Amino acid sequence: MKKTFIVNDIIWISFAFWVCVGGLRLGFGMFHQPQAGFMPFLSGLTLAVLAPVALLSGLTGQWKTEKKDREIWANVNWGKLVLIVAVLFIYTALFSTLGFLIGTILLLFFLFRMMEPRPWWIIVMASVVTTALFYLGFKVGLDSQLPRGFFGF
Repeated sequence: MKKTFIVNDIIWISFAFWVCVGGLRLGFGMFHQPQAGFMPFLSGLTLAVLAPVALLSGLTGQWKTEKKDREIWANVNWGKLVLIVAVLFIYTALFSTLGFLIGTILLLFFLFRMMEPRPWWIIVMASVVTTALFYLGFKVGLDSQLPRGFFGF
C-alpha cells in the first residue's frame, strides 16, 4: 500500500472540507439565485465526494500495482520542467503587456514545441487555432475582459 497516496487523498478530503466551509461563509443562496459561495461550495462538495472514492479504490487494491515513487521520478527531464515553469512565470508577468492573443499564441507555440517536435507549420496552426477557440469562448461567449496588449488587439 502506498502511504503517499493515502496522505494525498486525506489532504484532498480536508481541503474539500475547508472549501465547503468557505463557500458557506460567503453565502450559498438558492439554486435560482446563487450567491458568491455557490460555486466554491459545489466545487468543494464534488471534491469531497471524489477524494474518498479515490482513497477507497486505492485501498481496495489499485495501489498494489503502482510504481514506486523513485520509479515515477526517475525519468523526469528536470531541465525541461524548470524551463516550462519559467516560461509560465514569464507569460503571467507579460500577459497584460503582450495581450491575450499574442501572449497565448507564443505560450502555446512554446509548449507544443516542447511536448514533441513536430513540423513548424503544424505547431503554428495549432497555437493559432487553440488561441482563437479560447478567445471565442472567453471574449465572445462569456464576454470576459481580456488584455489587449500594446498592439491594441
